[in-house]
Amino acid sequence: MQTRLKVAPADEGLTGTLRPPGDKSISHRALILGALASGETRISGLLESEDVLATLRAVEQLGARVIRDGNDVLVHGTGGRLSAAGTDLDMGNSGTAMRLLAGVLCAQEFESRLLGDASLSRRPMRRIMNPLRQMGASIEGSSNDTAPLRIRGARLRGIEYDSPVASAQVKSCLLLAGLFAEGRTRVSEPTRSRDHTERMLRQFQAQIDDDGTVNGGGGLQGTHVQVPGDISSAAFPLFAALLVPGSDIMLEGVGINPTRDGMLKAVRAMGAEMVISDARKWGLEPVANIRVCYSGRLRAIDLDPQWVPSMIDELPGFMVLAACATGVTRIRGASELRVKESDRLEVMAKALRRLGVDITLYEDGADIVGAGRFESGLVDGAGDHRCAMSLAVLGLVTDKGLAVDGAGMISTSYPGFTADMNHLGAAIAIDTQGASEPMDTAVPVVAIDGPVGSGKGTISTGLARRLGWHFLDSGALYRLVALAAMNEGVNASDEAAVARVAQELDFGFREANGESIPLLDGEDVSLRIRSEDVSAMASRVATVPAVRQAMVGRQRAFARAPGLVADGRDMGTVIFPDAPLKIFLTASAQARAERRYKQLKEKGESVNLSRLFRDIEARDARDTTRAVAPLKPADDAIVIDSTEYSINEVLDKIESLLHEMNLID
Repeated sequence: MQTRLKVAPADEGLTGTLRPPGDKSISHRALILGALASGETRISGLLESEDVLATLRAVEQLGARVIRDGNDVLVHGTGGRLSAAGTDLDMGNSGTAMRLLAGVLCAQEFESRLLGDASLSRRPMRRIMNPLRQMGASIEGSSNDTAPLRIRGARLRGIEYDSPVASAQVKSCLLLAGLFAEGRTRVSEPTRSRDHTERMLRQFQAQIDDDGTVNGGGGLQGTHVQVPGDISSAAFPLFAALLVPGSDIMLEGVGINPTRDGMLKAVRAMGAEMVISDARKWGLEPVANIRVCYSGRLRAIDLDPQWVPSMIDELPGFMVLAACATGVTRIRGASELRVKESDRLEVMAKALRRLGVDITLYEDGADIVGAGRFESGLVDGAGDHRCAMSLAVLGLVTDKGLAVDGAGMISTSYPGFTADMNHLGAAIAIDTQGASEPMDTAVPVVAIDGPVGSGKGTISTGLARRLGWHFLDSGALYRLVALAAMNEGVNASDEAAVARVAQELDFGFREANGESIPLLDGEDVSLRIRSEDVSAMASRVATVPAVRQAMVGRQRAFARAPGLVADGRDMGTVIFPDAPLKIFLTASAQARAERRYKQLKEKGESVNLSRLFRDIEARDARDTTRAVAPLKPADDAIVIDSTEYSINEVLDKIESLLHEMNLID
């Protein structure tokens, strides 16, 4: 499904105060080091983007326990003793997650396989594979040394490595491997890359020298990590304020690590007016507030190649600034842009040319002639989050606005991008093309209803995987409504307001490693919607008649070829009354309570079986007596009592029914 940003030209300046999302680089490292440490690590301000959540899921698979505590995330570490995942580790689109975890896994006593999406599977891994092999690692990639990576644990030895590129991912990979190696591990670079790993290793009490040399064999101790705002995300509203006349914004709590400040130096050289105030430290990371005002038209510069490594992620946005400046801006030393999520030099050049910008590309940079006006139209972000957001910023200063295709991956780094920009006065809309297409009535649907704890979620997802069909988790939709209402401060008792939230809900799902990842306003909220407060809110909003009515059409839109497995409590009675196969899955209240008790105990939660039993009985009473769409079997539903059946036995029975009905071959 194609995601498009529709950007209206800014009628007036951007104004207001904004706290950028947590730093992506620091969030990854906090989860990994927390998983390796002894004791508990509290992370405040963790970026819950798709990339970071891929790391979170991976460390959970490797044995760390991760739980939410209010707005914080707690990681209960393994004391350096990770466990075999038992399945592939899916890094999604995250090169940071793959490269850093590769360094850790090379020293473990088990075999691992790291894979990623199509974009990540094209990115170069030889740059970490070669030095890891020098350390004694057993690591193999595909025929062209890209993901997937197969890693077999080995005894490592420390090395001194002269990296041909300034890459924080390469350096961090080797330093993390060095934690488990015999001797000392040191990485030299042609230009210093970001040093978040070195700073955080010190915070976790690793044995690391002042020059960044890691001494192997020492342990890590859990700590409190307060994640600063990501300067790479802050760059987008900052760039917009520099381009839109009349703008005056304040960015609070932004990380200003000196190995990440190249962008600030570059825009100042172009004539930008900025005031940095309230400088302080969060842990070992410097943080400040940044006030940015429109400074008139910027002037072109020859970008200092020494600044490039410390602003590599901001360079697509800097190319937009160059396109708006007077004169010719020259960028060199940026060949790394060609091996990111896309060839960012090529993607940005193609889009800028389409808008009338004169740009000459080189292998490691570009010459960009500033333009006074920009044509409106359609450009392609090529599935690259930073390119898409950079082009959206440019759309604010076009004559008639801009449409940016290929923007679906924005949630990998800045899930709240459109909401934050619109908070400052921009008008950027997300258009998920095809999301509202009508249901194809010829599509076969298996509707699976049942009470809480009956196993319908497990059965539904398992059946969808077996058949290769789409999957609808209707409970997740009501949790999304609940979370959206909570985000807006709406009380569950205000039925009109809750219904409005349901009608305007901007949601979606992204497939990753066989799972459907729920998105709210483009943000991965899979962790948040499972919290107790959201669950309680969902139970209340699901009883509001106007909410359930608002969700009928949105749920029916999930029916797409080759077929749909729909999980809920009114799938067969209300949402898909014409479904050819309706299953009502049930089990005794005692059996359901015991299943839930086992699940929660395995997660390390403190639970009481008697209380769970009472809660399930109360939930059954609410679900079966609500005025709209009460829980009951459809007249033509097949009732399956799963009390005495295994998961596979239930799946086999449903699959047999599908064969009998000629719905599958």
